[in-house]
Amino acid sequence: MGDRQIGWAGTRPTCDILVKLDAFTNNYDVNGEKNSPLNLMMRQLQVMTSRYRIGDVTGATFVGFANNCTQSSNQAMFASIQPTTKALQANPELLRSLRADPEQAQRFQVLQQLGEELQSELQPLGGPRSDWAKNEFNLGTTMEDNPLQNLKTGLGSWRTILPRLASDTVVRLFLRQGASVWVLRTSQIGGHDPNIAPIAPMTL
Repeated sequence: MGDRQIGWAGTRPTCDILVKLDAFTNNYDVNGEKNSPLNLMMRQLQVMTSRYRIGDVTGATFVGFANNCTQSSNQAMFASIQPTTKALQANPELLRSLRADPEQAQRFQVLQQLGEELQSELQPLGGPRSDWAKNEFNLGTTMEDNPLQNLKTGLGSWRTILPRLASDTVVRLFLRQGASVWVLRTSQIGGHDPNIAPIAPMTL
């Protein structure tokens, strides 16, 4: 957006959306170890961007229906919630430690509900994609390699193909759980251009 030669900042109205949900952003204290799904998501994104940068040492990454920046970003969020809730549910001792604090237990319940709704909305055609379930970042293949499989995988999580649609879906689910949302206009950086104005919100 901010590239001086090919960026759109200053010529096209854009915005950023900040989302805060205590169940996702606050730390959980389990047996003295503190961590939050947000921290886990940040780690996932760091790994993702590093791998995209080098193409897993091949020097190339492929973008398509099944693999793109929107799919990967939502996978990182998915991987920060689902494994956390499943790991705690599978360990009764850790779950008892978590539920010893009523406020923390309530946040965990909200996190569980959010995870279930995200899976239902982002992957409406069945269970989680195998790469999402195993937390495998697949850098993609060309459509010529396996077109039908790529198309099938992409359609299985079709709401994450388009960035705006994915953003609207995720924000709506967070709002449903009581999140706070702040929309920032970032189309004009370091100045004011009266010739451009925000486009009325729309979705698909």
